[in-house]
Amino acid sequence: MIQVLAAPGHVAAFHLAGTVTAGDYDRMLPRIEEKLETHADIGVLADLTGFGDMRAGAIVRDFQYGLGKLGQAHRFRRAAVISDKQWIKAATEMTDRLFPQIESRVFPEDEQDLAMRWVADIQ
Repeated sequence: MIQVLAAPGHVAAFHLAGTVTAGDYDRMLPRIEEKLETHADIGVLADLTGFGDMRAGAIVRDFQYGLGKLGQAHRFRRAAVISDKQWIKAATEMTDRLFPQIESRVFPEDEQDLAMRWVADIQ
């Protein structure tokens, strides 16, 4: 399940919990595109508190979207991830090294407000 979170206009913020499906991605990706249409640069916040796993279709959507945005990766200035799970921290650190133009940071579950302030501070 993906829930859209309240955020500043240049931030796409979501809470992902349980099992994420392709349908969830179909509802999430247009929100990101709306932000990109109205802002030169955006931040993305993913609250993974309660995240379980992703179905194959969601993984495919994520991969396809990422490939399609490689030329615009510089527009995704910051990515904040909220999670206390070690494997998510490791995956975020690996992504940070693969895409150095996107500043990524993991925040513990009790620092959600700090994560939002940090990801929004791209102006």
